[in-house]
Amino acid sequence: MEAGGNEISRLSEEVLASILSLTSPPDAGRCAAVSRAFLAAADSDAVWSRFLLHDLPRFAQGVLCRAPPSKKGLFRCLSDQPALLPDKLVSMRLDRATGAKCYILSVRSLHISFFEAAQLWGVWWLLIRGKIHSTMLCRNSKYAAYMVFKLADEFTKLDFPFQVASISVGGNDSSTRQVCLQAYMEDGDDGVSRKHILRSSWESYLPHTKRRAIPLTDAVMLPRKRADGWMEVELGEFYNGEGCDGDVFVTLMETEAGNFKSGLIVWGMEIRTKQRC
Repeated sequence: MEAGGNEISRLSEEVLASILSLTSPPDAGRCAAVSRAFLAAADSDAVWSRFLLHDLPRFAQGVLCRAPPSKKGLFRCLSDQPALLPDKLVSMRLDRATGAKCYILSVRSLHISFFEAAQLWGVWWLLIRGKIHSTMLCRNSKYAAYMVFKLADEFTKLDFPFQVASISVGGNDSSTRQVCLQAYMEDGDDGVSRKHILRSSWESYLPHTKRRAIPLTDAVMLPRKRADGWMEVELGEFYNGEGCDGDVFVTLMETEAGNFKSGLIVWGMEIRTKQRC
């Protein structure tokens, strides 16, 4: 071990930086603790310029004014907090582990059937749709789309019939699945995932009313609670290939009209990678 350490210490900072640039951002951070030589190489622009994508979007004016001047500082700035794009409706952040581009579509950028506000007060038909162009995303990467939302203090009829989530890329359907917004999945201390159905407001007023049976099969996607107090549900996956050049539409809608529903508060949609760019 000592001999090996001496051999490594003889390597120049440029060589170490070249080696570290072939790893990942978390690996480079861990290697910085090995020695002073590794620290200097791991913090260098030569390493972090490899982790920073060269096709970053243009950001809103003043968004990056507080970012440190180094490449590592810029990476951390963009991975710690989303940065607004010029239209101020969409923001981007970098995946901390891979450096991939991830996007947040604000509620104001979405087409929503009940929109003038982000809360559904009461409608007979539910439709929420987000759009992003494939060229804004990493090539040859698998992405997933999520809707971030809450349920108001009073809500109803968001359990069944289930909503249908779909994704199309360049006009071609990529993913379709059923979603139940009035339920959630939770991992127990024993490692077993459990499904919970939330009671509608009118059911809490009539506690002795027998709940109708809802077929929550494994094919129905359920939301999960987030650390920030919101909930998110995966709406589907898609692959952004090398030659893909078209709009990606993410849609959540009903297939059966005639059910009055209320109490949905939408924060926005997130488009996140599932594998390295």
